[in-house]
Amino acid sequence: MNPLHVLIAVLIGVVIWKLCMAVLRAVANPPPDLDPEDTVDVRLRFRCSVCGAEATMTAVNRSEARAPRHCREEMDEKPA
Repeated sequence: MNPLHVLIAVLIGVVIWKLCMAVLRAVANPPPDLDPEDTVDVRLRFRCSVCGAEATMTAVNRSEARAPRHCREEMDEKPA
């Protein structure tokens, strides 16, 4: 075995290890919990314009009230 091949294999192994550990750390840290006082009770209905799926929101965050996404597009608000 050529020592250069061994060195390259070890370096590739270290890079793969670092990438895997970074992914695991990102997955292991969930987003922070929302403050229940920042939510408002609502009754909003949305429909996906691509596939027709429907969703009903019963609570929204005051600071981030926007339509959910489905099929990579924002859903359209459906009149009640």
